[in-house]
Amino acid sequence: MFAKTFGDVRRGLNLYHVWGYQAYHDITAKYKRTFLGSFWLAGSMVVTSVSLAVLFGALFHVGLKDALPYVMSGMLAFSMAGYVLSEAPEVFMSSASIIRNHAYPFSFYLLHAVAKNFLMFLHNIVIFWIIMGLIGAFSIPNWTLLAGLPVVLLFMLSWGCVAGMIASRFRDMRFMLPYVGQLLSFLTPIFWHPDGLKGLLLIVVNLNPIYNIVQLVRRPLMGQVATPYEWELAGAYTLIGLLVWFGVFTAFRRRIAFWV
Repeated sequence: MFAKTFGDVRRGLNLYHVWGYQAYHDITAKYKRTFLGSFWLAGSMVVTSVSLAVLFGALFHVGLKDALPYVMSGMLAFSMAGYVLSEAPEVFMSSASIIRNHAYPFSFYLLHAVAKNFLMFLHNIVIFWIIMGLIGAFSIPNWTLLAGLPVVLLFMLSWGCVAGMIASRFRDMRFMLPYVGQLLSFLTPIFWHPDGLKGLLLIVVNLNPIYNIVQLVRRPLMGQVATPYEWELAGAYTLIGLLVWFGVFTAFRRRIAFWV
């Protein structure tokens, strides 16, 4: 049984040329024959970031030069970390017809979804640096970004698979998990600083898995280094996710085709 699980992952990785190209095509095809092309992808992020930076900057008396890097880098990081709740529940359901008719390994769909999300992140990070340069807030990214991204990707793959399987088995979770993700986006310090929190609220925020994953990306983008505490919790949540994924995927992998 364990051999079949590892075999599924191995066959999925060997199809990198398929899910990699498909992820790229999914992003570019939507904006074909438009003037700005795939730069429309970053439009929502830029408009939302600037609006929230102006709003929260005015509320907390923070200038745009300080507020915008914090908000925009947080949104960039959350676009990957929040994938587990926002998009992962659909990872198998959206490919139901393919799963029923083709013998692709189930890891193929996970790798395709994460690759698509990662390509969007790489695209938007260029826009982030351009905006930072325009407002005079550009910082050289810290090298720990290269160490943090693999942790984030493993977090997305492991917990994303678990969320996708749960949503396939219990259809109500397809709708509930994205709502939880929306709520979590406001409860996670993406737009606001947790410095003023005390007591139980501060503990809850610090234990938030999404927040610690976000910090592995946001801090290096701002030229900073994630704290050892954030590294430890992010690593712990990712390791737990891999263990949960291994157990759930091994036990129920063959049932996915019947659930979708």
